[in-house]
Amino acid sequence: MTEARRAIRPRPRSVHELLFTPDTRGVLIAASRDPDAKMTFIVTPAPGTFPGGPAGPIAVKIPVTAVAAAAIRHETEMLIDLRAAGLGRLGETIPRYVETLDSDGLPALVSTALPGRPMSVAYHHWLHTAQARWVAVDFALAGGWLRQFQSATSGERRQLRWADEVAGQLRRRWPGHPQLESALIRLSSADHQLGDQRVCRTMVHGDYWFGNLLVDDGVITGVVDWEGGEHSGWPLRDLVRFAVSYCLYLDRHTRPGHRVLRHSGLRRADFGAGISYGLLGQGWLPDLVRSHLRNGLASLGLPPELWYSAALAGLGEVAALANDDTFGSDHLDLLAKLPLWPTEQPDER
Repeated sequence: MTEARRAIRPRPRSVHELLFTPDTRGVLIAASRDPDAKMTFIVTPAPGTFPGGPAGPIAVKIPVTAVAAAAIRHETEMLIDLRAAGLGRLGETIPRYVETLDSDGLPALVSTALPGRPMSVAYHHWLHTAQARWVAVDFALAGGWLRQFQSATSGERRQLRWADEVAGQLRRRWPGHPQLESALIRLSSADHQLGDQRVCRTMVHGDYWFGNLLVDDGVITGVVDWEGGEHSGWPLRDLVRFAVSYCLYLDRHTRPGHRVLRHSGLRRADFGAGISYGLLGQGWLPDLVRSHLRNGLASLGLPPELWYSAALAGLGEVAALANDDTFGSDHLDLLAKLPLWPTEQPDER
């Protein structure tokens, strides 16, 4: 454990003291009911609250459960490690750890609040995902930031065993699941393709989806929520996570059974129809998805043609690590139905 990490200890004052101090202003921006449920506030603290600290707004993340507290401790360690990584100007897009407060015996994380609004806000605007030029900008922004981050944190080159590791995680998470064996066959195929490659380990966000990317005036101004981060991990994790999460919600605003506007071949049907379309379909959106994956692999020194194997491993990881059991099981079912090769058709059984 580093000296910086040893310094993380709950301060005598509580989070309630911060939130209810006169002249403090704040707003609750997120709350969840997941097993790791948390409440996140954006707060403008009273003058002098943080001597020598940030002068502007701060983010306060308060755990509701013990599981959430463990996630917050991990995010705190990640933010400190990221600050020590020497990221230069890129570090301005990552929250800075400020302080740990006590919340009824659990740690509350205080970090700087970054400008911009989540990419998810524009994503859900009418016609946004129906316009190739707007979607292309989203992929360009996410891919560009990620390439800089991976280059800045590149470390030891290792044999790429990501798909095999995901298979082990699936076995532990879903023993006895009726689709487990079919999913493992897909991961074995992915490992056969990826396992002979070597890639540099990098720092990893772990939940690199468009809801965690802040955008302002056409640039990424923030990447938040580092609870699933790794100091040294497989860089393909973030690359694939953005692509599959972007595809997942393409049919969100379409009535069941109807075609998704300006995406020929995509209807709102079973869970993950947008992911199947993005990986296997024809059209401008699938072209963007596959280009994103190919370009990301190439930037890591990996063969671009391994994009589909990477996608299979990424879906397996969501199934293995998702906080919500239904969400994880749905991804496992989807993985089990996908073909072993992108030229085949999905298994509709």
